Amino acid sequence: MYQKTEAIVLKTIDFSETSLVLTLFSRDFGKIRALAKGGRRIKGPFESALDLMSHILITYIPKRGDTLDLLTESKLIRRFRPNEQNFNGLYAGYYVIELLNEMTIEQQPCSELFDAAAETLCHLENGQPVMPALMRFEWLTLEWTGHFPSLDICVGCGCEIQMSQKRVAFGHLDGGVLCPACRSGAQQVSFVSPETLQAAERLVMSDENEIPQFEKTTPGEMRALLNQYISHLIGKRPVMYDYLRQMNM
Repeated sequence: MYQKTEAIVLKTIDFSETSLVLTLFSRDFGKIRALAKGGRRIKGPFESALDLMSHILITYIPKRGDTLDLLTESKLIRRFRPNEQNFNGLYAGYYVIELLNEMTIEQQPCSELFDAAAETLCHLENGQPVMPALMRFEWLTLEWTGHFPSLDICVGCGCEIQMSQKRVAFGHLDGGVLCPACRSGAQQVSFVSPETLQAAERLVMSDENEIPQFEKTTPGEMRALLNQYISHLIGKRPVMYDYLRQMNM
């Protein structure tokens, strides 16, 4: 049975002189892996629409078990092409698709996450501020994949965290903030300001076109928190972190 859906290209691997194996994140069916026979040809049913980060409309035949799905057609909706001076947007775009690939599993649809990714890539392409848009997408990814940490309630005992204190303990293994009693003996704990935790909640609630402003020290502290937490969740350090660290965002 043929299926049709929008998708974002996450990864491409040359399969033969003419074919590709693709990892796609689709709006209606989640992450899929598919074989595109003739996908490397300039002319054909794929219209040269299989570049990384491209937003496309695909038609494919699902297969059972570990067999690759069969991609039969693709049409380009939007190709991610920041201008030549927008290196920050380009590298951030690569991180968006790396995060999608690492944080999702096959055949678990999430249209909200797909829409957030498509919106973020558009934002990055247009040369708008990178860091707020990127971190908003990271928090939304954590939310829609079921890994959003507790930011105001202690994950150990369930008590409300007092935001009047200067620093709050965040347990990466525990999945959120810890009160003074519960943080004793906890491993992989970071200490962050209440302002950073509150800024994270505002980012998740914000509209893509109305991303809130940060306090002066918040971006660096939030970046460090997300780096460590996401690395713990996926079991490794994302490849693009080295590039993000070098960028002035």
